[in-house]
Amino acid sequence: MTGRNSNALNSLMSDNPRYAEMFDVNSQSANVGVDGDRDYTDDMNTLRDRAPVHQGSLRGLLGVPEIAGHAMGPPRNEMTFFSYRACEIGFRENLLFSSEGYNESAGVRTIGTTILSMVGKPHKRLRSAAQPLFKRPKVIDWWNKRWIEETVDTLLDRLLDQETTDLNFELCARLPMATVTRAIGLEGEDVIEFRYQLDRATFGAANLPPEESAASRAWVDQTLRDLIAENTRAPGDNLIAGLLAAEIVDEEDGYKRKLTEDEIFGYCKLTIFAGGGTTWRQLGITIDALMNHRQFWDACREDRSLVDAAVEESLRWRCTDPMMPRVSTADAEVEGVFVPEGTRVYLCFGAANHDPAIFERPLEYDIFRKKQANMGFGFGPHRCLGIEVARQEMIVAINGLLDRFPDMTLDPAKPKPEYRGLEHRGMTAVPVKLR
Repeated sequence: MTGRNSNALNSLMSDNPRYAEMFDVNSQSANVGVDGDRDYTDDMNTLRDRAPVHQGSLRGLLGVPEIAGHAMGPPRNEMTFFSYRACEIGFRENLLFSSEGYNESAGVRTIGTTILSMVGKPHKRLRSAAQPLFKRPKVIDWWNKRWIEETVDTLLDRLLDQETTDLNFELCARLPMATVTRAIGLEGEDVIEFRYQLDRATFGAANLPPEESAASRAWVDQTLRDLIAENTRAPGDNLIAGLLAAEIVDEEDGYKRKLTEDEIFGYCKLTIFAGGGTTWRQLGITIDALMNHRQFWDACREDRSLVDAAVEESLRWRCTDPMMPRVSTADAEVEGVFVPEGTRVYLCFGAANHDPAIFERPLEYDIFRKKQANMGFGFGPHRCLGIEVARQEMIVAINGLLDRFPDMTLDPAKPKPEYRGLEHRGMTAVPVKLR
């Protein structure tokens, strides 16, 4: 394993063209059919103001075409929840509004057994097994020290001699991808190759010949199998070793066992998708927000405890993934609207996070606003498992920028970056003048 660390850091600095291919918000597979020149925020908020619950899918209500291969599954009655209260019910009542509907997505099915599409006791058991690896003490003492701080330092130090850069590619895309991929034990060029092949094997498979997506799936699974075998022989200091040591326990039923290979595969793939994609886009959104609200950038520079608030407010103000699907398992009434059993429900928490019934001046970015729970990383039993890892990546990255480039501004010579996308929203670029 000698030289692994330097190889990994060298790969972060490479000009591999796959960075540009994978980390362009308008080319994300989930944004197929979306108008790349349009921000749908106002449209979603207008629908919420008209009614808390609407008949129809989010795409249908916004006039965005459903794309073959990207639909959630077989035809169903469809409804979308827009208000904070409606989305809160959809998230909290997970047995009534079941996340098992994810199993109807071809892309999710190819990931394997994950907590994303489970409910009740099976979900609790599988989530609890890995939860200690993603809790705050472990994130601060392990993720930060092992991967995040070193990766941020490497990426930002290479910018010290530059006057301008696009942080979308040089920082936002590289940091979370390297963090989560290295966390499972990959180094060197395998960091970006794994992410590339995983996308082709799952959500990007709809755009590929079947034999190509199958080859990518075989590559990913064999890579994970090799990592499991390596950590079985000699446990390393990484996520796979942690998952191999974890146990699913239910004291009430006297139930205990190790994770299966498929469950470990699922955790690794989900961690890379959620961590490598969501954090990339949200970090860019947060930096852009601070650049456009100089008073908050200056406040964070003087009081670093405010960086956490800046990140949290960006999750409310412009969350990168504004919708999650569910399927109703029984007839229900939500906000006075009848929701029949078997309905596919879309929880539009992008609009819920702007609900004036909950948030004062909801359209404003304000890091000093009163603390209230937002849904930027989900809510209830299925709140993002890796939220603390994502938070720390963004907090460490912004602190690193404040340390090195305290007078950083948006680059006036470059086109103004735009917030774009629908299911996967982010900045078209983050061009900055470093000093």
